[in-house]
Amino acid sequence: MTTHASLAALFPAAFVSAGRVTFAEAVRDHQDEVYGVALRILGDRDAAREAASVAFLKAYRSWERYDQTRPVRHWLLRIAANEAISIGRSRTRERARTTNVDDAGGVPDPAQTPDQALVAREERERVRAAVAGLPELYRVPVVLRYFSELSLEEIAAVTGRPTATVGVQLLRARALLRASLDVRS
Repeated sequence: MTTHASLAALFPAAFVSAGRVTFAEAVRDHQDEVYGVALRILGDRDAAREAASVAFLKAYRSWERYDQTRPVRHWLLRIAANEAISIGRSRTRERARTTNVDDAGGVPDPAQTPDQALVAREERERVRAAVAGLPELYRVPVVLRYFSELSLEEIAAVTGRPTATVGVQLLRARALLRASLDVRS
């Protein structure tokens, strides 16, 4: 009886290609998260769709150069975050539409009463508005940490910043959010 290791030794090319992720699989697995990151950075659905589309186009063009030993999720989120930042910087006009909290991923608790659901929705709107008001330097790490649930190391990999810098930026962002939310209450 042959083992998995001996088969891998006999047919290394088959095992290497078996571990490869196709571009279609990467898009299918991560399209919602890529769009969500862009949406939270930009705050505009149309701009987020554009950022996600351009991010996937850039990823497709670079797919052969992508190192398959590294997580595809981080690579795609980095491209999406960078593209969202670029689009956000290039937009000169005021955004006509803002995201609806329910479309941005808020799932109501079925056990909540209508009053509780309204209070919870208003609180989410306050937090999302406060996050949208953060400077870009702090907004990107906050979105990646608290909305995409990445670790500090993963955020550092996505943004290309040192882990310690990401930690400090999150600390400062929380202080700014706390001050912003205190003023709004």
